[in-house]
Amino acid sequence: MVTKVIMPKLAANVEEATVGQWFKREGEAVAVGEPLFEAITDKAAVEVKAEAAGVLRRIVARENSVVPVGQVIALIGEAAEPLPDLGPQRPLPATGARAAEAAAVKASFGARRLARELGVDLAAITPSRPDGRLTEDDVRRAAASARGPAILERIPLSPLKRAVDSHLARIARQVVPAYVTVQVNFRHVQRALPTLSEQAGVRVLARDVVIREAALLLAEHRLLNACYSDDAILVYEPVNIGLAFDVERDNTVMVPVLRNADQKTLADIAREAATLAEHAQSRHLDPAEVSDATFTIADQSGLGIDNFVPILNERQSAILAVSSVRQAPIARDQGVIVAPAANLAVAFDHRVLNATAAARFLNDLKDALERFAAT
Repeated sequence: MVTKVIMPKLAANVEEATVGQWFKREGEAVAVGEPLFEAITDKAAVEVKAEAAGVLRRIVARENSVVPVGQVIALIGEAAEPLPDLGPQRPLPATGARAAEAAAVKASFGARRLARELGVDLAAITPSRPDGRLTEDDVRRAAASARGPAILERIPLSPLKRAVDSHLARIARQVVPAYVTVQVNFRHVQRALPTLSEQAGVRVLARDVVIREAALLLAEHRLLNACYSDDAILVYEPVNIGLAFDVERDNTVMVPVLRNADQKTLADIAREAATLAEHAQSRHLDPAEVSDATFTIADQSGLGIDNFVPILNERQSAILAVSSVRQAPIARDQGVIVAPAANLAVAFDHRVLNATAAARFLNDLKDALERFAAT
């Protein structure tokens, strides 16, 4: 029996996705549970596994195609089995309206190749030939007339980076951002880490302690575990922590999700966070690992920076930023001490909560971390 492979719904608010890489070619055998293709949304790149065994008979949606959720993108069946007629499909432009315009332009193969190399938009060039067909000379003239400094290198955008960039631009247009920061003494946390690691049987990082303490506090600071909608503020029931990891391969960010973090032990959090970090770097994330985050933590403590303010994630009201722990002067009583400290920042959607609510959460987190002890 022929099995239709469809674009899965990777998250509640995702209606389309990009086909990244096909791991199988047409005519190759496919086993159940074997990685079949890479689906890319504005949040992550996810390996989608085959749900049926057989031969990959036909790939309907090629790499870099953007297709709606639920659309058939491939067919799996027996080698000699007749294939069904899929009827008209609904392809979407892979790179936006300008790409569609460029595809409709009449141009020679050489002109298209040269335009890609020089970064020239074919749709913006006026043709010199009477028949309206663009030539390589047209492309060169357009490139020469473009203003600005000389280009050393043109780095193409990967499908993942293009999707994430679109996601971030959309958030910037929708939310009303604000932020608060505080300095936290990490002396007790750092002293406890060796004992905690020995007890857990896995390396426990300061990041893991922050995740657990923040997750426990979100139950009483509910507006930070919420989102804005057109007619109400929606407060989430679970505490699902998204962990923002830099992905150097694409110069972008992926946000896998640690579910029900408030119900997990510190050892569980350390173990799962390490696994999610590994999956993010290798881009081997399952759909369940990137969906339904309700609050995000962006840990940049390994970069040696003192402060940073992250960008909010979609359908979330707040994100916590963790900078580097380093020796710093800290005011204490009537004097100053030097201790390992880090600056924490909460960026929040001002439509959902105000600075007072964000500051209360941050001060409670500061208190929990400065009083922390291994148990």
